Amino acid sequence: MRAICYTCPGYGIYDVPEVRIQNEDDVKIRIAYAGICGSDIHIIEGDIDEFIGVKPGDRRVIGHEAVGYVSELGPKANSKGLKVGDKVAFYYNYHCGSCHYCRSGKENYCQNIQLCDWVMSDYIVFREQQVFKLPDNADMIRACLIEPVSVTLHGIDLCDIRAGTSVLVSGGGGIGLLMTQLAKLSGAVRLTVSEPIADKRKNALMIGADFVVDPFNEKLAEKAMEITEGRGFDVVIEASGSPKAIPDCYEALGRGGVMEMFGTYPNDTVIGDIPLSGTKALAFKEAKILGVFQSPYMFPRAIDVFEKLNLDMYVQNVFKPEDCVKAFESQMSGIPQKTLFDFN
Repeated sequence: MRAICYTCPGYGIYDVPEVRIQNEDDVKIRIAYAGICGSDIHIIEGDIDEFIGVKPGDRRVIGHEAVGYVSELGPKANSKGLKVGDKVAFYYNYHCGSCHYCRSGKENYCQNIQLCDWVMSDYIVFREQQVFKLPDNADMIRACLIEPVSVTLHGIDLCDIRAGTSVLVSGGGGIGLLMTQLAKLSGAVRLTVSEPIADKRKNALMIGADFVVDPFNEKLAEKAMEITEGRGFDVVIEASGSPKAIPDCYEALGRGGVMEMFGTYPNDTVIGDIPLSGTKALAFKEAKILGVFQSPYMFPRAIDVFEKLNLDMYVQNVFKPEDCVKAFESQMSGIPQKTLFDFN
């Protein structure tokens, strides 16, 4: 079967053995569409070799955003009513269900988590625990966004955005504009997107942002104070993954606010230059800084909400798996909102 692999270093498409059911509750899935995430770019650039457990010369299938069709079921994959041909989305990690965190309702911190981020291939095999049935009429190319919708929903929950919360989103890429739409649905006001690319700023306004800022040509902190009448934002979501954006985001944050670090950042990035004394100090603001890690509980909600989102801009840049190098180069250019692979 075809599979897009990271070869530590390098990447490309390879013919690999077709995966097979091994556990009684396994579900074999034929992939329809798979998307490139920012973390996939960090993988092919070698930034997270230690985290994913690869060493020079290894070959590893990559990807964790995808949807597909059930092609085979293990004999005990029967708790969710799945059948061959069903449209499905899936969560890309498997949790043990037994450790301290799993038994405390915090599976995303599972101490025995098994990474299953290898979906850029013709077939995958996941445990039934990870698989979620989609409506029969689901538009599969748009459903490919369910995984990023799930994790952005988790981010919205952590920020506690509610009606009347002022929100700034830093970065108008795929994740940033999902965050923008979900914040709007949650009741955000003075909703602002900071994004240097003009087309992405236009997209932000089209999906409901109240204001946009070009951080390369405008001073974000000054614009933030204009928009919020000198108070700063209640919530700032940094979704660009650019370390250079962090100080300006902190300056734009109001007292008692929440700054959420949602981007995937280069190696050795630290939250530097945040003052600990004076009127801009973390204590003076009584601000919170949050990270976001995975979202196993969000899939049912993401499946219910994704069709309410404007996803047209996400499904315009589609490649065949054989053109994976062109696809990654396209996504890394920063121009497309999202890049997808069509495995049909």
